[in-house]
Amino acid sequence: MADQTVAVLGAGRIGRQIALAFALGGCHVRLIDVKEERSVADAERTLADARREMARDAGLMVEEQVIDATAADAALARIQERVGLGALEDCGFVQETLPESVPLKRAALARLSAVVADDAIVASGSSTISPSHLTEAIKRPERFLVAHWLNPAHIIPLVDVVPSPLTSTATVERTLALLEGLGKVPVKCKDSPGFIGPRLQVLLMNEAVRLVEEGVATPEDVDRAFRNGMGFRYASIGLFEFIDWGGVDILYRAGRYMTEALGDPRFKPPKLVEEKMARQELGPKTGRGFFDYAGDRREAFETEKVRALLRRLRRERQA
Repeated sequence: MADQTVAVLGAGRIGRQIALAFALGGCHVRLIDVKEERSVADAERTLADARREMARDAGLMVEEQVIDATAADAALARIQERVGLGALEDCGFVQETLPESVPLKRAALARLSAVVADDAIVASGSSTISPSHLTEAIKRPERFLVAHWLNPAHIIPLVDVVPSPLTSTATVERTLALLEGLGKVPVKCKDSPGFIGPRLQVLLMNEAVRLVEEGVATPEDVDRAFRNGMGFRYASIGLFEFIDWGGVDILYRAGRYMTEALGDPRFKPPKLVEEKMARQELGPKTGRGFFDYAGDRREAFETEKVRALLRRLRRERQA
């Protein structure tokens, strides 16, 4: 799949990052500014800035020894900038990255459907909009889904892959294979607003703002706490892994206390946590939480996670 041609619709910040990611993976890329109501000159200036930024980011990857200079030059050479929709018939995959507006995306997807091959996969880069809210704009909706990349897209491994109820299995499989070929970690989830990454992130970022809004801490201290606490830990331990490790009962009691102390139901334990409590499925200490720790699995799990944290601590101290 590395030699295939892909198109990225939208030359904004995330679009140029995605174009670079595809090019680094060996794809030939057309980065397209759709122009809309702007002049061709304005669109060309946007694309020139995109070229500058992609060259800068590729250069930084070389400086940090993520790739070598030869790979960076080859990737940039595989990217073409275009103004307006056209000459997309040979593109096997099209990634839309336009602003988060249902009417805007529907209009662009409808226009796109008329100029791409019938077997081309069309992916929306929506960060919250369900694919089912966009499918009516697509000719042959079975080849449409959401592929949501995290900013900066050429660095962050995760891509949320979200099929609509009309998306074919073949479309999902081809998309997963393409993203894995780029070195990404695609995670499939059901059609639901916010998917996985954005749904978690919106809650986290809003809560961080509330801490500042309520005078609990400064933005600087919230960021310092996150980088050195949760950011450090969750780079090696998943959310459900840590719920189990800390104990489902700890989450349950913390949620109840926060709900009562702050008088806010947003901290109330979910029903599934209450069910785990009733069944005494509290994590490794009871043999099962959200995962199974029977036999020697508890020791293997805890040893693996402690080692991962220690390796990260060593890297942090050596930096």
